[in-house]
Amino acid sequence: MKSICVWVTIACMLAAVTTQCQITPPVNQRQAEKPTLFSQLPARISCSSSSLQNIFTAALNSSVSIAVNPAMKVEGLVIAKAVVSPEQLSINIRCSNFQDALLNISRIKEQDGSFSYIGRMVSPLHGDVLLLWQEHGEYAFIRQKQLLSMVE
Repeated sequence: MKSICVWVTIACMLAAVTTQCQITPPVNQRQAEKPTLFSQLPARISCSSSSLQNIFTAALNSSVSIAVNPAMKVEGLVIAKAVVSPEQLSINIRCSNFQDALLNISRIKEQDGSFSYIGRMVSPLHGDVLLLWQEHGEYAFIRQKQLLSMVE
């Protein structure tokens, strides 16, 4: 009688394991495309280094309104300003005129004493970003799909 109970217990355990193994994992499908935020802006927005420098004059928790270009104005609140290293200062601005997108710009001091800039404006609710690049000695915000520039 004991051996029958042992065999029934083993059979139940095997049946439970077999049932668990037959469950298929969900198929990872690509998410639906998010709406764009920067589609009303040109694909390339040039800006001067002096307008980028003006962004770094803002104090923490202060409001900013800076015309980067006639086509683009940054309005919002400085939510972070950090000295990453002696050569790098970064600033984060929550842009109220772009549905609270986050603008992050870093100013890097070069060996010759000049500054270079790099940054991006991104919103997790939207499918595009603006990347700040230096091309041929000029700075420009380049509009790009978010899927091409960052992992969610």
